Amino acid sequence: MAITVDNDPVAIDRYRQQIRSAKEQLMAQLQKTEAAIETVSASWKDNNFIQFHSNFNVDKEQIKPLCKVLDDYDQIILNNLQQKLNLYLESPTKC
Repeated sequence: MAITVDNDPVAIDRYRQQIRSAKEQLMAQLQKTEAAIETVSASWKDNNFIQFHSNFNVDKEQIKPLCKVLDDYDQIILNNLQQKLNLYLESPTKC
């Protein structure tokens, strides 16, 4: 099976922007949820809330590494691909 590669630097840049936007939205929503939990926790202390808060803390610890993976994918893999592709496309000796 052949692997196709998108050789459009503009398309790669749009994809990188989408990844950054998704990460930023995820972190913003995490902060909003944490703030809401803090507000609610002052008055809501039943077992359901305690369990939800505990589950949320577990989930939160998985979101931060996911954001790191998204950053690495954007900054390392896609950025390098985009730079190499730009160099190739600008090269007068390309095949």
